[in-house]
Amino acid sequence: MNLCIDIGNTSIAYSIWDGKQFASIQRTATGEHKIEVPNINLLNSIAISSVVPNLTNYYSNYFNEIGFQPFVVTYDNCKINLDVDHPKEVGPDRICNAFGAHKKYGSPCIVIDFGSATTYDIINENGDFIGGAIAPGIDVSANYLIKKAALLNETIFQFPKHVIGKNTNTNLQSGIMYGGLDSVHGMINRIMNEMNNTAIKVVLTGGFSVLISEHLEIKHVLDETITLYGLQSILSANHE
Repeated sequence: MNLCIDIGNTSIAYSIWDGKQFASIQRTATGEHKIEVPNINLLNSIAISSVVPNLTNYYSNYFNEIGFQPFVVTYDNCKINLDVDHPKEVGPDRICNAFGAHKKYGSPCIVIDFGSATTYDIINENGDFIGGAIAPGIDVSANYLIKKAALLNETIFQFPKHVIGKNTNTNLQSGIMYGGLDSVHGMINRIMNEMNNTAIKVVLTGGFSVLISEHLEIKHVLDETITLYGLQSILSANHE
């Protein structure tokens, strides 16, 4: 059994890989430093993907103290060709998304991860990560707007029944959710056009993926475990 940990800017997702599948995924706020693993002595390996350097060090030291040397994904151990200008700058979460999607769904592929940032990770027909795009996350954009506009209040992130809102709340929901959805549609179409391929597989993951998936008209797969799956797959590839 392997413990896989994905440390993001907002939350930490972790789960046990039993050799065939993940158990239920646990989540905790990034700042809480709480990962509860029953029967930790039964683990074979621990793998970490992290975009928060101080927490990478924190958990590496913690697991070292209890007898484990965790595998930490980096650009030089990821077992996927990073065909970009500066491979060192590619986030470990994006590396895991790319590797996991290529292994699980084949290539070419687009992985869209809805986190603090919305990232578009592109894998070509050869299985190479060739770059992508980074946009502000849906909630990050919305919260910044609400913070800066004195007359706006927080709202529930959901799709309203109509695009044309009748009050401030539904106006906000429409702009945030339908605007975010159309941004995703537009980016997918632009990427497909640039690659001269409209048959690219599309994989959605991350916090807003379920909501977006319900309304996205482009054929796609919803896979909330793809980052952890990619992490586990990279760990296995390094042990072969």
